[in-house]
Amino acid sequence: MDFYERLKEAILQGDWAVGQQLPSIRKMMATEGLSHHTVVSAYTRLVGEGMLEALQGRGYFVARWSGLGEHLPLSPSEAATDPLLKILQAKPEQCKLGCGWLPVPWRDTDALAKAIRKTARSGRSGLVEYGDIQGYLPLRKQLSMLLRQSTLIEVSPQQIVTTLGATQALDLIARTVIAPGDHVLVDEPCNGNLIKLIRLCGGVPIGVPRLADGPDVGALAQILRGHKVRAFFCNSTFHNPTGAGLSPKVAFAVVKLAVEHGFLIVEDDVYGDFFPGVRQTFAGLGDLEHVVYIGSFSKSLSASLRIGYIACGMQLLEPLIRLKLLTSVAVPGFCERFVNTILADGTYAKHTQAIQRQLMTHQQIAQKVLTEYGWVFDVPAQGGMFLWVGHPDMPDLTAYIERLEQQGILLMPGASFAVGKDFRDRMRLNVAHLTQDVVPCLGWT
Repeated sequence: MDFYERLKEAILQGDWAVGQQLPSIRKMMATEGLSHHTVVSAYTRLVGEGMLEALQGRGYFVARWSGLGEHLPLSPSEAATDPLLKILQAKPEQCKLGCGWLPVPWRDTDALAKAIRKTARSGRSGLVEYGDIQGYLPLRKQLSMLLRQSTLIEVSPQQIVTTLGATQALDLIARTVIAPGDHVLVDEPCNGNLIKLIRLCGGVPIGVPRLADGPDVGALAQILRGHKVRAFFCNSTFHNPTGAGLSPKVAFAVVKLAVEHGFLIVEDDVYGDFFPGVRQTFAGLGDLEHVVYIGSFSKSLSASLRIGYIACGMQLLEPLIRLKLLTSVAVPGFCERFVNTILADGTYAKHTQAIQRQLMTHQQIAQKVLTEYGWVFDVPAQGGMFLWVGHPDMPDLTAYIERLEQQGILLMPGASFAVGKDFRDRMRLNVAHLTQDVVPCLGWT
């Protein structure tokens, strides 16, 4: 092991404390018997990696953050309270069976790599300049056409704002519409991060039970009789975590209640592109006054390609753009041009069609295998990534989930999606990550 590697390992192990000064170059040369070039090269490399700080006239110090975040394991308390962090920081050899994204080979295709090269060759200014604050206009035109074709939503490019994925879209909308003390409805169960976001804005989340064909309209009506509601955040296509869909009847009933009671529907349709053909949405009923629509390409393309968008009425457009300017200025222009390229030349359509077929096949296989092991589903999903499963012999899956973790299989417990209920008897599975070597581990005994 050379000097650079030894010094780096010593910093990682904590032999050098954060903020501690290292010996001068001359002193390190004398102590270690090294050449000037060897010491300078090691110090310079570690500065470039963010592990050391070079302070002019003072010397080299272990950096405050040291670039060590990716090396630090979760503390027991963090791991216990947020299983998502376990999955995000999983080791390569672990199976992320409970995650919310597709396997890398499904998204890392030759066609997409070709489109990236094509985008890089054209319009180099997109690599170095700020993007359009509202979003790259050609992309917004493509999104307008995509929504019309796949959801029957009629929206002009002027009503679309691009975002850094659906996460930023939800954040912008939440900060714009929620005031402290507002009652805010969400699906029950739902994305745990959304619950945290609403509470961060001062909102009070209330769960609306999710059924196979959409939100429970009867339960929603009962909640509205007792509360003044500001907004209802919900999935429409392949609901997370149940995989449920949305029927025209339920969509119409929910929009009708929104009009009558004056609340805003925030439609999170990030899994919509996994649906073959034209899909039912709330916004597709022709009312962007009472519905804000969110879409994203992060699920279908890349988790690191943070491209999402909001389609909304003109009354929300200006405050959303102003807030986007304050928090992020713009989405990286290259990313917007890349998505525009694959929408315009048909690459994205072919890509999503292939994913839709794969997901349908994996759903059928997963449901068959899980049924044989005694697992049951609240919703027998017809596509998408998710299954919301339970076992009649296990009223609490906590021990089971911990046992599979010891075998290198990471799951998402139902409690992570709870608003008012418990859901310890449920967990979310991602069928795209259910491989043959994992199947034998699914027995409950």
